[in-house]
Amino acid sequence: MTKSLLVLLATLTFSPAIMAADKAASLYQRLGGEPVVARVVEAAVGRVARDPRVNQSFDKVNLRKVNRGIVEQICMLTGGGCRYTGDDMKKVHAGLDITEQAFNALVEALRDEMDRNGVGEREKNELLRILAPMKRDIVTR
Repeated sequence: MTKSLLVLLATLTFSPAIMAADKAASLYQRLGGEPVVARVVEAAVGRVARDPRVNQSFDKVNLRKVNRGIVEQICMLTGGGCRYTGDDMKKVHAGLDITEQAFNALVEALRDEMDRNGVGEREKNELLRILAPMKRDIVTR
């Protein structure tokens, strides 16, 4: 058997196993787990909290608590095994007068930070699809 035929056979033999392992990995794992999710959230929230166009909803807010809650929530929603211990989104954002512009700024910051941290397109899109329905409870004006 030639070397190239052996390589081809090995590839065909192991490809299904690799694909099955990829499917078995949770979205949380594919995002990079806690280190990447925490880094992405901290950078994105920090960026939006410093942006004078949209940062009014972060006045007098404990950013560490916000970061921790978002990381917990992403972990839970993406199969990381965490339990979100915060309040529901409607209650958390009540009275903050969050605009669609502010919401979109955070989504943009999350996308940018995921790019900076090597998160794949598929994983980014899956996460954003999971988070998108929260918009109706977050945007209040």
